[in-house]
Amino acid sequence: MNQTVHDELIAIRDLQISIQSEGSFFEVVKGVSLSIRTNEIVCLVGESGCGKSITALSVMGLLPADVARVTGGEILYRGQNLLGLKSRDMRRLRSDEISMIFQDPITSLDPVFTIGSLLQEVIQSHRKVSRSEAEKLAVRALEEAQLPDASKRMKSYPHELSGGMRQRVMIALATALNPSVLIADEPTTALDVTVQAQILESLRRRQRELKMGMLLITHDLAVVAAVADRVAVMYS
Repeated sequence: MNQTVHDELIAIRDLQISIQSEGSFFEVVKGVSLSIRTNEIVCLVGESGCGKSITALSVMGLLPADVARVTGGEILYRGQNLLGLKSRDMRRLRSDEISMIFQDPITSLDPVFTIGSLLQEVIQSHRKVSRSEAEKLAVRALEEAQLPDASKRMKSYPHELSGGMRQRVMIALATALNPSVLIADEPTTALDVTVQAQILESLRRRQRELKMGMLLITHDLAVVAAVADRVAVMYS
């Protein structure tokens, strides 16, 4: 890829993260540096427990403050250090410009709300649109995530959908606001091989359409071979 530093959306530099255990803090991420550029997929790989997911949460500003903290380094988004942002500014960036698909959709989707309600809430919390317009945008997001019978599924609850369908809902939620950066944490875990391939293709298609920079966390080298433009490796 013929890209320069000017294409950088995310730049993580010498990141250090510690977590608390039995009253003491222990370093779990040490000296991680990587970048994510416009219109590319960076695969982040490494053995379990090396800190891939906690690195992703730090980019999103979602580290649990009572047990984890960034102790060094910086996380830049378009040149601005996210670690210095106020909570309200970080909340605005989330979903609007930087979005994330979490590992397990069944625990990420609120079971008491329909799929349509979840999507409309995300849209209306970031866009000044009417309820009817939010509904149209929600259906469109589901269609773009290739969820079958999108209009009908708006009335479904998460438990009424298959694992693959729930993951398509997660893609719709994460991309409904056309973010610049998408972080996907093991998005095909627990899905069978055929559904995995379909979900990856949907993700890659949305990434290309929106020209997003994507950080894809995976332990599956076949996934890396299929979609990665660049690869970053973390070690324990």
